[in-house]
Amino acid sequence: MKKKAIFGGTFNPIHNAHLNIAAKSIEKLQLDELIFVPSGNPPHKSEKGIAPAELRYEMVKEAIKDNCKFRIDDYEIKKKGISYTYETLEHFSRSQKDVDWFFIAGLDSLMDLDKWRNVNTILSLCKFIVFNRSGYNKSQVLEQKEYLEKKYINNIVFLDIKPIDISSTIIRQKIRENEYIGDLVPEKIYDIIKKNKLYV
Repeated sequence: MKKKAIFGGTFNPIHNAHLNIAAKSIEKLQLDELIFVPSGNPPHKSEKGIAPAELRYEMVKEAIKDNCKFRIDDYEIKKKGISYTYETLEHFSRSQKDVDWFFIAGLDSLMDLDKWRNVNTILSLCKFIVFNRSGYNKSQVLEQKEYLEKKYINNIVFLDIKPIDISSTIIRQKIRENEYIGDLVPEKIYDIIKKNKLYV
């Protein structure tokens, strides 16, 4: 059985920390493939400040094209209406049989998971892989994991990846303040951002 992971997000923009997490996930989980799924209309974020879906898709496609185990899918972008994780997982599990599915998420997602739609469906369809993110208290995180595992299916796994302290929010702020971001994103992504005057 093949092992595949879904890495969802707005990728607004994709940056070096995203790529590091993806590469480390493949290595540590021994994945056959990792699929980047840029969100169309995410339920937890307003559209203000989010680059057009086509450009976010283009940036992810450019950033991952040199890694043969990375793939991009436009399911959420093409889907009408709000993108819910459980629907995305149902789509992939239906369209690709005999796959052991993983879903890559940050600690912020774990802390908010109880607010997501159909959590039991999510945890029944995949192993919910959580990577480190700065700014969270360890005991608080373990408490949340224990709470979720009692309430829902026990399918949450921590992945020990040393976080790179980069966020899309910081990148957008630096762009607005006319600061250099070439060390935070791949060169090709920096070119797309400049060419399309994104986040100014």
